Parts: sequence; C-alpha cells; structure tokens
Amino acid sequence: MFSRLLSHLTACLFLIIGAPLHAQTGGFDFSGTASLTKRTAPQQIGVGISIDQITFVDQQSENFGVVGTLFLKTDYPEFAFDAAAHGSDIKTFSNAAFRALLDEAGSQPPYFILRNQQGRRFTQQVSVLLKDTGVATYAERFTATLQAPHFNFKRYPFDTQEFYVEVSTMLPLDYVEFYPLEEQSGMGDLLGEEEWILSNATLERRSVEGIGGADTTMVALRFEGKRHVQYYVLRILLPLLIILFVSWATFFLEEYRRRIDMASANLLVFVAFNFAISTMLPKLGYLTFMDSLLVGMFLITGSIVLVNIALRRLKTSGREDLARKIDGYLVIWIFPILHGIFLFWAVKFFLV
Repeated sequence: MFSRLLSHLTACLFLIIGAPLHAQTGGFDFSGTASLTKRTAPQQIGVGISIDQITFVDQQSENFGVVGTLFLKTDYPEFAFDAAAHGSDIKTFSNAAFRALLDEAGSQPPYFILRNQQGRRFTQQVSVLLKDTGVATYAERFTATLQAPHFNFKRYPFDTQEFYVEVSTMLPLDYVEFYPLEEQSGMGDLLGEEEWILSNATLERRSVEGIGGADTTMVALRFEGKRHVQYYVLRILLPLLIILFVSWATFFLEEYRRRIDMASANLLVFVAFNFAISTMLPKLGYLTFMDSLLVGMFLITGSIVLVNIALRRLKTSGREDLARKIDGYLVIWIFPILHGIFLFWAVKFFLV
C-alpha cells in the first residue's frame, strides 16, 4: 500500500517539475498541465533509436555527440477515426497540436528523457503520425551530447568501447512501460566518424530507478567501437621500435664516449616523441597498455645512458677487460631479455 502511494506521489512530482525541464526532456510538449490516466495495465510505448551521425568522441571527457532520430509508438484508441471519411488512413500533427489533442481528451503524453544526456538537446524536427486505428508515432530528429561512463582505456589502443543512447520514461512502471522497436532502430552506414569502427548495434530493455526513486523502464541502443589499429602501429609503435633498435645499436660502437653521446641524443628524441603524441593519449588516473610501453621504454632508454657512463668509468679506471666482458653480456643477453620480459608483462597484464 505504501509503495503504491509512493509511486502516485512520484508521478505527481514529475508533472509538477515537467514544465521547467522542457529543454532537457522530451516527448510531447511539457507546457501546460496534464492528468495521469490510471489504466488496468501500464501504457505500452515502443521506443526506437536510429543513429545517423557520430559528431565526435571525446576520450578525456568520456562523452560523444550524436545526430539521430527517436521514435515513440503507442496506442490511443480514443483517437481512432474513419479513414474513408477522412480520405486517408493517416493524420499528421505538430508537437503542439497533438499535445492540445491529448489535453482535450485527458490522455496521457508519453514523457521521456535521454538518461545519459549532457547539457541541452537540440531538436531539429518533430512530427506525429496518427493511424486510423489510433496508433500514434512520435518522431524527433535531435542532436545531443551523451555521457559514456563505460569507457575503459586499459587496453588502449587495442581497446573496444561501449556506447549507449539511453531513453527512459519519467513515469513509474504502474503507468508506463517501454519496449524496444527493433525495426526502427540501428545505425547508418555513413556515421562521419573516422577514428572509430562502430558496429554491433543492439537494443536493450531494463528497469532502472527513476528520478523520484520509483522503478521505471529504459530502452538503450548499445553499440561498440574499435580503433583503426594500423594508425597506431605506424604512428606510435613502429617509431618506438626504431628508437629501441637505435639504442641497442649503440652497444656496437667501440668508443664509450661516442656511445654516451648517441644514447643521450636518442633519449632526447624519445622525450620529443613522447611530447608529440601526448595530445593523442587520454589523460586518465590509471595506466593503459600504451602508457606502460612509453614508461618502460623511457626507463630502458635512459638506463642505457647510465650503463655507458659506468662502462666508460671502468675503462678510465684501468678495468677495460671487465667493461668489455659486461658489454658482451649487455649486447647478447641482458638488453634483449630485459625488453622481452617487459613486453611479456605488459601484454599479459593489459591485453590478456
């Protein structure tokens, strides 16, 4: 009894705050007042989400921009009409006109919100089609910035990210239930996003906690994004490999002083390379696979300078034979094995 009373109070609260939230919410116009219609069963509203463009993906802010079309489909038997007398089996309405029709009949608008929306949503066009059977379809073309809290860059740049467009009803389950419209959902072929390969779009329906604490339903379009790995291989991994090869090649120089000069210059090249690609990498509070490669290779490249200084010190102190012996182990065993162990750890910890 108490939970049912709570759901009624929550529904009334939604109606009270509805008008001030017009810029952030959707459905048929929030202006004016409306009464909730208590049915024997919750009103069934189909939700379809079609994405036409991905305008941007901001990895640091963990959000992305979309241009898409939202469809709401529900049945209003009280609005059924004679198609022969009307001359057509479809009536078209603007948003305001259909809301006026709902107010006149005392019917319930299908209120909704984009649950992961950030900032304002810009509506380009809204139309309502009413069939002679009383089935109404609301279509809204919109542009919005959506939050992507499920991003995880641990495997970057070999990561696969999940994107969601979440549409939730504002009314409790006693009044409204959303269900997915598979035939009116999906993603276009020309999304305009070159960095990511977006695919595997699916619709999900689940119950979530509403604004007032009561359970509501949500329909979400989920899709996955993968990167064009060849870009990162050619622009980051291959230059890293060349820098490491040059560092190893310095061990073949006989003169330790020249080794120190080349190793130091190579270290400066690595630092400059790191600054050049730093704007490409997401700024996170945890290490990614790419971060581990950069940090590890920086430590190894820097240690080569110190090792060559130590070998130079041994030579000048009259222990050149010991320096040459250590040098042989460095070239053949220590340097390659050290890189192999580090790479094995990075792959096992971040990618496997």
